[in-house]
Amino acid sequence: MKCSLSNGIRGWRRRVALLGVVGLALAACGGGGEPEASGAAASCGPLTEPQTLNLGVNPGAQDLVTYVMQEQGFAEKHKLQLEVKSFQNPAALHAAIGQKAVDVGFGGLTAMATARQQGRGAMIFDVLTGPSNVVVTRADSDLETLADLRGRKLGIFGGRSSATFAIMSIVAKGKYGIDSLEDDVDIIEGPDAAVLGLLDEGKIDAALIGTTATVKAMLSDEYRVLSDISEDYQATFGKPPGHVMAATTDDYAESHCGVLNAFSAALDDTVAFIQTDQTVWADYAKKIELTDPRAPQLMQERVASRYIADWNEDQADAEAALIEQLIPVLGADNFVPAVPDGLFRTDLRTGAA
Repeated sequence: MKCSLSNGIRGWRRRVALLGVVGLALAACGGGGEPEASGAAASCGPLTEPQTLNLGVNPGAQDLVTYVMQEQGFAEKHKLQLEVKSFQNPAALHAAIGQKAVDVGFGGLTAMATARQQGRGAMIFDVLTGPSNVVVTRADSDLETLADLRGRKLGIFGGRSSATFAIMSIVAKGKYGIDSLEDDVDIIEGPDAAVLGLLDEGKIDAALIGTTATVKAMLSDEYRVLSDISEDYQATFGKPPGHVMAATTDDYAESHCGVLNAFSAALDDTVAFIQTDQTVWADYAKKIELTDPRAPQLMQERVASRYIADWNEDQADAEAALIEQLIPVLGADNFVPAVPDGLFRTDLRTGAA
């Protein structure tokens, strides 16, 4: 996938990163006629005093990493005081990022690309995870594969603009021969609980659900998996890049580079801990009231391997390649005509401790 990118995409990213470094240096030194930002947050170096960060999260992989970041003291280690705001679905969180209701949010790749294309200044500065989601149907359903959804009803938890739905659209076309989920399937949007409720009542035929809901459904005898998004994607196209990203806005990054750098450092520590510690999954299962004794192991199997430890130019190239792949599937008018300039920043890690 990475080799399909043109040198032009790499070139604009390097130019954007260089401009970002120059701009942030000027801001930190009070250059360019701009007022000097207060405190250590204007610099990309390690914070010298605690800084508050308003962080937006959704249930699932994002919620888990935030919980561990706080419980294990990784935020405090990097002098961050997190004020966490929870949103019930990705669309609400994406709106909060664009409206600057949060400083940083775990945003979907496609939603952030669209927001930047629309001039809302959304910017991605790190990566969290690839998809661990599934499409389920009732155990007694007559559906055998995802291809059988043509002309049927599908509930989706994240909305049509979500990265998960976009990746599923690629899977539906590439593996199951459904050219357009939008046109060939009746899409019903709603939170996990709502779409699973509709599925239980027989009002829809299948549901694309979030991470926590996926674990619950796979532990239940009431549902069958029609598609594991990551497995189907990898079988057809190769390893998928991340689809949940750490996002902010240009305005916030300009004066809070140090805070973003500290958050990335705390995220690195947290992901490393999650991928190696055996007790975190049991603790988190209790937190979200998953009492099935199989839940911790299933969560570790499904979620731990999807976290992505490194954010660098190669990873940003993989994200850009996914956007390029999505454009003909989603349509330039409904999505973006090209990878928006400045969407990815890989230069905010230079001063990490």
